[in-house]
Amino acid sequence: MSRSRAAGAAIHFGPAARAAAQALVALVIATPAAAALDMAETLREVVTAHPTLAVRAAEVDAARRRVGPAGAWPAPMVEAGVMNVPTSGSFDTDPMTMKTIGLEQTVPVFGANGRARRSARAAVAAAEAGAEQTRFDLLGAAWQAYADAYYAARLSALAATHHVILDRMVEAARVRYETGHGRLEDVLRSQAEQASLDADLAMFRAEARAARARLDALRGVAAGAPAGADSLAAPPDVTVPESTDPWLAALTDAHPRLRGQTAEIERWRQAAGAERRRTWPDLELRGSYGRREAIMGVPQDNMFSASVGFTLPLFAGNRSSQAGEMDAMARASEAERRAADLDLRAGITEAHAEALGARSRAALIADTVIVTQRRALEAAWSAYRAGGGDMWRVFESTHAIYDDEVAAIRARQGLAHAMARFVALTGRADLAGVALPREDRR
Repeated sequence: MSRSRAAGAAIHFGPAARAAAQALVALVIATPAAAALDMAETLREVVTAHPTLAVRAAEVDAARRRVGPAGAWPAPMVEAGVMNVPTSGSFDTDPMTMKTIGLEQTVPVFGANGRARRSARAAVAAAEAGAEQTRFDLLGAAWQAYADAYYAARLSALAATHHVILDRMVEAARVRYETGHGRLEDVLRSQAEQASLDADLAMFRAEARAARARLDALRGVAAGAPAGADSLAAPPDVTVPESTDPWLAALTDAHPRLRGQTAEIERWRQAAGAERRRTWPDLELRGSYGRREAIMGVPQDNMFSASVGFTLPLFAGNRSSQAGEMDAMARASEAERRAADLDLRAGITEAHAEALGARSRAALIADTVIVTQRRALEAAWSAYRAGGGDMWRVFESTHAIYDDEVAAIRARQGLAHAMARFVALTGRADLAGVALPREDRR
């Protein structure tokens, strides 16, 4: 093949390379035209289909059903029997012979049952808060899995597009080498890059499958079942404020972790109070009614008995120890609440910093680095077409654009991860334009 023929092949390759390079830039912000699944729908599916939320709802229901028994009085005792029956078994020979029925009731007059009931109600509040926190965690996990699946698909598409460019570059390098106008180094370098790109493509596709498996599990779709939508809409654009204050404002005393710890404090305090009240005397009420038979035709008056007594808490030391244990648990819950507040504030601040950094990185790469690299590619390609440049310069410029496109997608993925963490911490996906399903608190 003549030099002019080789150059012609190279010139034919030029416009295709430029068009493909422009397509690489478009992939960073590309959104499927007909996305069958978006973030809002995904989150709705998570809160309606994930079995862990059903577990938490059942636990809340179980806690509610413990409130009634916790405040109930001891069961009354009913007695039926006979008194002063002669050994002959006759009921009409002795005036003291009676058929009796009696009732006995213990009345906790010092409020132990009321405190026990309040402790059980606080346990319900703690269970409800735990269920809501689980909901936050699942929403954050779904947000991250969705973003990972979406951006892994974009990376796979990017690698596939770059592979087309590289295949043509390898062919051009091979043609020039076979005609004596190219170098073997160009052929070998481009072939090595092909193998490296194949490895990238395999890795990105594996990431997409793994993320989609996690996402489907969170949506309640069993492994091996049809995945449903093949494409995902782009994750919502996140407007990250420069100040951390708007994000920290999402943390209030109503946060489930803080609310749950507050309920735990109340639960242990009330339980300790109930144990102490049980060391005080309880009121014992007894009553009975006796029916007597007529003796020798003479009717006998029936009789009744009634008494009031108090229990003697002579062996209440064990209950005092239990009350002290519960006081210690209340103090532990107070410390845990303070630790949870610090942890949440630190987590929100870290997520905000990560989001700012990822947003800035994505913008700089897309608006400055890639634009400059495209100019470098145009210059390298023009020099190569004119015969004054080497293939390796075109190769390096193309590879640099590919690396920067990958970095831009990874930066957007990092921004989505930061938002997923914020959602898991606060449940405030509305700050990213996604209205979360309302929680059913019954």
